Amino acid sequence: MNKVSLDKRLFSIFSACVGLIFEQAERLCDGESLVFPLIIGLGASVNEKLNQLGSLHTPLLFTVLVTRLPWEKFNFGTFSFEPYVISVESYSRDQLARLLTSLLPSNASESRFNRFVDLLLTVCFPVCRNAGELIHLMNINWNAFNEPVNKGLVAADDEWGQWKLAQPYLKKSLSTLYLRHYEDSNLDSLSTKNAGRQNFLELPYLTRFLLIAAFMASHNPRSSDKKLLTKNSGRLSTRKKKQEKVVYKTQAEFTGPRIFTLDRLLAIFYVLVQNEFAKVPCTSILMSQIACLTACGLLSPSSQALSVGNSSTTGLSTTNSSVNAISDLDPLANPKYRCLISLEIAKSIAQSVDFDLLSHLTENYNS
Repeated sequence: MNKVSLDKRLFSIFSACVGLIFEQAERLCDGESLVFPLIIGLGASVNEKLNQLGSLHTPLLFTVLVTRLPWEKFNFGTFSFEPYVISVESYSRDQLARLLTSLLPSNASESRFNRFVDLLLTVCFPVCRNAGELIHLMNINWNAFNEPVNKGLVAADDEWGQWKLAQPYLKKSLSTLYLRHYEDSNLDSLSTKNAGRQNFLELPYLTRFLLIAAFMASHNPRSSDKKLLTKNSGRLSTRKKKQEKVVYKTQAEFTGPRIFTLDRLLAIFYVLVQNEFAKVPCTSILMSQIACLTACGLLSPSSQALSVGNSSTTGLSTTNSSVNAISDLDPLANPKYRCLISLEIAKSIAQSVDFDLLSHLTENYNS
């Protein structure tokens, strides 16, 4: 067999291969019970049907499941064969260092860039081993590390000086990990002068108000909703206001962001948007935005039944499998959440929609 005929044969074989790749394959188990077995046995079903029709060309159809769960979590006893399990381990520090140093920018000092990669991994490797995210952080923070040397602010061989200047930017990137809210990779976009304009998440307009309402609900006591969001709620004396502020500030230092219910979140949200829109109906789109905020890690559900990826991420559906499963949810199907964003991110989001956040917070953050 000559080379030309061999190439044609290989081309005909590989052109008949069709692969179905499912990332986060564990979410397939949240649907109908027959969907997952049907996807697994789809290749065998297609081949069997083509053989019955007498087809001369039988394509190779295979399914790839990308997941962090072992196969035992998917095996319901309905499969007649075991799949090929390929374990993919996380990158080690040395592997990530080799990967990042291979992306040396043009006109950059190799020794200085290797030093920057080592500092980046020192800060970010304990909490992030995602290669794509580390490459993104490297592209953002390289100018913060290299530009002071080019401007003569620090010597090229002064490792401590370069680390001292780059450390605030690395820590800032670490606090907003996976959010990808920077508009560009220039050093000016990370300066404090432009932070108020550019340091906000790329979220839909109404979703920003929803996140602001979640931050207010998580950092204000429930008793302050009436005083902050309604008129003619009654005046308090200066001494009473000071006492309430000191008591709540002391409690907030120990408890952190408070847990709030879904109805309280929506109540604050509707008050915030009443001047922007005539009426915002409580539709499935609004509920899906809460699910998206939870999936992005901006909100945290307070119950395991409301875990990300479950069919009840927003807490609007309950299961009737057992009494214990129902008792895990709120009795009135009113789930609870906690806001996880920092004050700086909340202020930048509020500024993007021209909302004065500090005047609506009980705790005095200006002091």
